[in-house]
Amino acid sequence: MLLFALSFSIHAQNDLLDASIGKKNIAIDLTKEAPEDSTAWKFPGVTGLNFSQTAFVNWAEGGQNSITGNAFVQLNANYKKNKIRWNNNLSAEYGMFYSQVNPNFNWKKNSDRLGLTSNFGYQAAQHWYYAALIDFKTQFNKGYDYPDDSSRTYVSNFLAPGYLIASIGMNYIPNKYVTFYLSPTTARFTFVRDTLLSVRYGLDEGKKVRSEFGAYATVCNNFDIMKNVNLNSKLELFSAYETFGNVVVNWEVLITMKVNKYINASVRTQVRYDDAIRTTKEVIADGVTTTVDDGPKIQFMDVIAVGFSYNF
Repeated sequence: MLLFALSFSIHAQNDLLDASIGKKNIAIDLTKEAPEDSTAWKFPGVTGLNFSQTAFVNWAEGGQNSITGNAFVQLNANYKKNKIRWNNNLSAEYGMFYSQVNPNFNWKKNSDRLGLTSNFGYQAAQHWYYAALIDFKTQFNKGYDYPDDSSRTYVSNFLAPGYLIASIGMNYIPNKYVTFYLSPTTARFTFVRDTLLSVRYGLDEGKKVRSEFGAYATVCNNFDIMKNVNLNSKLELFSAYETFGNVVVNWEVLITMKVNKYINASVRTQVRYDDAIRTTKEVIADGVTTTVDDGPKIQFMDVIAVGFSYNF
């Protein structure tokens, strides 16, 4: 709601600025609208590489050598002409971390995501569009938890889990800073290609697919907080009608700070909650360790990076 209010505030300030310019009789014809770009298709994107390294040689206070690197790409194919809007986005990121702390597992995955979104809209009224949306999320390869220095636990893989949302609804686009998507008719599928992970991601044991039908909403914001500082936010909410009130939440925020044409810094956060994803904990009783269910938990991740990027 704060992002929503801020985006409308920026829009209102622009309107006030336009009005003040008109009162000062500056030679700008505000009655004429800017000509619409004749290019229907646009293909903006960004790709980059972030890297950090720490090394110690005879360092009295101690420390561990480490290397971190991750690559990312975001590609868009957007169509806008007459009453049609069709936005497509492919985002991918993969990163590795090397440390001498754990000699058995020096290299570890520290970021891994793959996402594809397609949103087609046909204008129904001012700011409103009939819309159909497809959203897919997964990761590239195996992921592990590391409970101690000598062991690791297998927790994810490609399409384990994978999430697919297909829905029909309405887009509300009041200005260029904010977009709402509302759908009362949404199908959500959870895929677990490896049945060893079925229970972990809310499926019955041995099952590979779980389907749900419910309501879905997204709020997207994209605007400059100040010069060379951009905020991009996407909040997704889904609730199945069978268990209405249990809301699946996914909120991603990316703040990028441009240093020059090729160097930037970024802060990315992601908050997730899914009642179907259970966590476990170990309980020790009479010298015996038992793993028990600990219920769903709020999941949080953040990545702070400085590196090279190229916009096109």
